[in-house]
Amino acid sequence: MTEPAKAPDDETRLEIDKAADALIAASDGDARSAVIALLIANKLQEHELHLTRLAVSSGYSRQRHMKQALEDAS
Repeated sequence: MTEPAKAPDDETRLEIDKAADALIAASDGDARSAVIALLIANKLQEHELHLTRLAVSSGYSRQRHMKQALEDAS
């Protein structure tokens, strides 16, 4: 089971706020479009991670990615 995420420190929070403001500005102030862009980017990263896991041999990773895939499936 995963641990809860730690709250970011002030500097990290400021960077996150700036990035969020920049994304919303790039979406012409439309927060919904910004969220959609983030969801698409996340889906692409999930796909790249899946391809990477397929490319890494199970011996090299000591089957960690296989175990994680089984946990994710359940």
